[in-house]
Amino acid sequence: MQRISAEDLLAKYDSGIRDFSYLDLCQINLFEAYLPDINLQGCNLTQANFAYATLSRANLTQTNLYQAQLEKTWLDSIHLEDSQLQETSLIGAELAFAQLIRADLTHADLQQADLQHVSLLRANLTGANLSGANLENCDLSESVLARTNFFRANAVDFSGTQIHPTTILPNGYPGLSS
Repeated sequence: MQRISAEDLLAKYDSGIRDFSYLDLCQINLFEAYLPDINLQGCNLTQANFAYATLSRANLTQTNLYQAQLEKTWLDSIHLEDSQLQETSLIGAELAFAQLIRADLTHADLQQADLQHVSLLRANLTGANLSGANLENCDLSESVLARTNFFRANAVDFSGTQIHPTTILPNGYPGLSS
């Protein structure tokens, strides 16, 4: 995989280039970057810093975002299908209308995230923290919810999924065996 620096990526983006697919951007620092409609499909974004950035309508399908920093990031209408987001911090992230189908969010931190109209179909949310998140019209169908924390999450609809006994429900109580 080819590597480019944050400076080169931002310069090319400013010149009108939007396709940066299949690059090695491991540990890249794009704090507060404004990158709507960027294509980062298949990129290695391990430990990347996108905190407070804008990635609206971006394509991050099949990316590796292991331990990435996405706090307070604008990710509305983003495509993250089949992506690896283990241990990623998405605290307070704006994810409305995002596609996270089959995404691996094991131990991800989604506290206070906006997940309105998000598709988490078949996502792995094992050990994820969604406390205080807004899940209005969020599709959790067929998702893995073991040790998942939904404490004080809003508008959670568990239809189409199994609630594991280790799951913490919005009321703070553990889930029931199905």
